[in-house]
Amino acid sequence: MLAEFVFRPFEALLDRGIAGSERARALAAGLEGRLLALTVDATPFDLRLRVAGGRVAVTLPDGAAPDACIRGTPLALGRLLGRDPQAAIRDGSVRITGDAEIAGRFEELLREAAPDFGRELARLVGEPAAEDLGAAARQVAGWGEAAVAELARGVGDYLRGNAGVVPSADELREFNRGVDAFVNDVERAEARLRRLKEDM
Repeated sequence: MLAEFVFRPFEALLDRGIAGSERARALAAGLEGRLLALTVDATPFDLRLRVAGGRVAVTLPDGAAPDACIRGTPLALGRLLGRDPQAAIRDGSVRITGDAEIAGRFEELLREAAPDFGRELARLVGEPAAEDLGAAARQVAGWGEAAVAELARGVGDYLRGNAGVVPSADELREFNRGVDAFVNDVERAEARLRRLKEDM
């Protein structure tokens, strides 16, 4: 079946990750027989992850009710594997339904079993080539980050200067001073009104 052929390499990577981590093996044992639905918004991907025999099987929906469902955009789901996985859940970009504890344990299992791409690349092309490719990837990533920062700076300058949509820092400070002065004037007026009422 085509789906099994597509998912098999991913399963093999997860299996190696589970085999190489005591924590991942313990998590897999605790999730034995559990089923997680993983739905990627704006894509046709609606997958099922089932733990059986200490391994993770990735399949298409087969009618079985999942214990939990994790749903989000590809970018939001990727954040679950980052430094602060709860941030994507807190801000609502990743939605969890069903048994949240099961979903959390699956998320932790995937993080623990996530492949070390540097090591996997070294297995495929050898250590020296992997190091060269890794250095090139870091350079590209650094260039991408610099380009995004420059683009953000340029858009900000345009919005502040040409479009006049976003206020400058000086305009914002002046506005804040005006608000503070207005608040003080209102408080003084309220105090005067209270004194006038007391004198009547």
